[in-house]
Amino acid sequence: MQKLAIGIDIGGTRTKIGLVEVGSGRMLDSLIQPTETDDAGRFEHTLAEAIEFLKAKAGEHDDELVGIGIGVSSFVFADGMVDSSYGFMPFMENYPLADIITSAHGLPCRVDNDARLVALGEALYGAGKDVAGRGYGRVLTLTLGTGLGVGMVIDRKLDGALPYGHMAGHITVTQNDTPCYCGKTGCLESLVSATGLVATANRIGWKPADPNVPVTAEAIFYASETADPDALALVTELVGHLKTGLSNYINLYAPDLIVLGGGVAKGLKPYLPQLVNQHQLGPYKQYQTSLALSELEEGAGILGSAALFR
Repeated sequence: MQKLAIGIDIGGTRTKIGLVEVGSGRMLDSLIQPTETDDAGRFEHTLAEAIEFLKAKAGEHDDELVGIGIGVSSFVFADGMVDSSYGFMPFMENYPLADIITSAHGLPCRVDNDARLVALGEALYGAGKDVAGRGYGRVLTLTLGTGLGVGMVIDRKLDGALPYGHMAGHITVTQNDTPCYCGKTGCLESLVSATGLVATANRIGWKPADPNVPVTAEAIFYASETADPDALALVTELVGHLKTGLSNYINLYAPDLIVLGGGVAKGLKPYLPQLVNQHQLGPYKQYQTSLALSELEEGAGILGSAALFR
């Protein structure tokens, strides 16, 4: 009998939910719904509908449904209390998410920071598996999406019981005038996230050649490949800041593997060889790190949340 778990990845605009065979990371079923960000009652109702749907699906398998794992953008205490979503979901202030879900659905619920769970999913089931299938010892995952999520996994386990490092995207990499919502300037998050890239493009007045195309990170990367000098300059600047950030993270975390995920990462494939300086000072003389793009993409958060029940 296999263990099944429901994994939930609560994102800024969409919530991704899946039924996962925990041992293998096989996704048996999944669905996506808009994230309710304003009203706790509506949030709990829409989440309940998805959970009950997947509980019914689990009943079709001769396996045990052991719990519900949830990733949310916040510091989360050991009892599943969400500290704050920093304005993203105003009702999530000292919000007992794990207790609410357990009471409503009669299953254990475990909650952790979303970026950490993306990292756990990638380390266990995605790019973090080495060629022998054993996995890298130290896997650092950066999720370059609306913001910058950072998660570290050591020997296939989260780096610590609580997400003390979940604000690691707010390291300062330049003293320019790029503002960040955290109150500082020059934060890596404000320079390499999709939000930051679009904000920089808007500041310089960049527009796609097609007036019907909105200014997005995807549009900027596409234009940079089609001889648009301003778009290429935007991408080149982002790559430079990301390289500086990765150098700092190498000194802080000494990862064997760095995984880049999120929407921005999709445009970085041509730049991977130049993002890591293997000649920089490392923790020991023969230290080397590898760099890879996410293999799980949007499934990483679901699988990492379910993996809380490994």
